[in-house]
Amino acid sequence: MEDIVNIDTLLALIDDRDQEVFFAVRDKLIEAGPAILPVLEYALSTSSNLLQHERLELIINQLKLSKLIDKTEQWVMAEEKTLLDGWILGSTIHYPSIAPDKIDVLIQKIVRDIWIEINDSLTSIEKVSIINHVYFEMYHFGLNTPDIYAPENCLINNLLVSRRGNLISLSTLYCIIAQSLNLPIHPIGIGQYVILGYYEPEISKEVYGENADPYLFYINMEHKGAIVGAKELEYFVHENKESIENSTPLSKETMIKKLLISLKQCYQLRGDEEKAVITEKLLEKLRKY
Repeated sequence: MEDIVNIDTLLALIDDRDQEVFFAVRDKLIEAGPAILPVLEYALSTSSNLLQHERLELIINQLKLSKLIDKTEQWVMAEEKTLLDGWILGSTIHYPSIAPDKIDVLIQKIVRDIWIEINDSLTSIEKVSIINHVYFEMYHFGLNTPDIYAPENCLINNLLVSRRGNLISLSTLYCIIAQSLNLPIHPIGIGQYVILGYYEPEISKEVYGENADPYLFYINMEHKGAIVGAKELEYFVHENKESIENSTPLSKETMIKKLLISLKQCYQLRGDEEKAVITEKLLEKLRKY
């Protein structure tokens, strides 16, 4: 009861013309933490005072950012985490009211459309061909080449609706779908690029010998999932003076980091420094671990 009274008292002072009074009120409300967001949002929805409205919006945004940073840290620290959950958190920067349940429904529809076509008698290449057909031909996912630096390219909800993204977002969604189908498709880093690898070390040894690459083949997202052999990949790496980051899959944290780096660059190019700063705050959490 005392907390409610204190908040009501603070809200009554929020439009005080004395800046020092407002700063003191703001600090107290922010100190109370994200738990008071419902109270502040109700006050915002019923406010007819322009100054009060602006100040409430400012405090609400700061508290939401604090909540998002905390959730990102919790995701990073969690022993069991999903790539999708990390991506949804990153997309919250642009879409604070993002609906995870709706995103999951859209992804599971794609998964089901692929699943009904796949069976155990198919080869690995045939399975990938089915994914490519559904992903690129039925759903028409592809690069947003007319506006490759649009921030929306990096956001999961926008990608699922517009079907247009950039290399890292298309690769991330492809991986999420493949993992839902229990297929061993992993993201591999090549400098700033990402390519997907089909991990089948035993079959690769049978086909190419004992010293074979553990990835049976690679999947090039820039060319609608084109199959790339290990030798072709070596040539690409050499020609572009790049290096493969490691021979193991990129971690979930690294994939989200790449998405956020791309998102931050897009915001900077668009002159949206506020969202670029928020993105950097999430990146700081990821870099710590």
